[in-house]
Amino acid sequence: MKNDINNIIINCLRGDINAQRALYDLYVDRLYYVVYRYVNDTYYIENILQDVFLKTFNKLETFDSNKASFTTWINTIAIRESLNHLRKKKLTFVPYEEATIDISAEIDPIISKMDAQELMYLIATIPEKLRIVFNLYEIDGYNHNEIETMLGIKASTSRSYLTRAKTHIQSVIGLNIT
Repeated sequence: MKNDINNIIINCLRGDINAQRALYDLYVDRLYYVVYRYVNDTYYIENILQDVFLKTFNKLETFDSNKASFTTWINTIAIRESLNHLRKKKLTFVPYEEATIDISAEIDPIISKMDAQELMYLIATIPEKLRIVFNLYEIDGYNHNEIETMLGIKASTSRSYLTRAKTHIQSVIGLNIT
């Protein structure tokens, strides 16, 4: 697979339309779900995906396989384009008092047993701002300092939003909140 993607990238850089189509076909479904986790509107998802692939093809020469895998690189583009879309909606993150409870120990084992469809449904139930932080932290692996930079919020606000997202999940899956 790695050699296949390398050949596709090389041919894309040469302007081969068939290679561009192969790259699109290889990643469109994966990226759809990356964007969907942030933006729950099919109309906008399709527009964002167009932007992701335009940016991918326009910036392909900057991809460095020594820094990240291609999948990581293109996922990052999808996440950033999703966040750019959300910024245009003028989302504001209001600081919450930082919660001191940690419910990860109760939720994480349950989430890890879910299939992709169940997890996507669960994530879709989280209110938008909380969902953004949850996705960045729990799914995409960013830390709170990185989220602070990406969203222009304090790390403590990121932690509070994450806790509230997990509390929401806890209520959806029926765990007792203690």
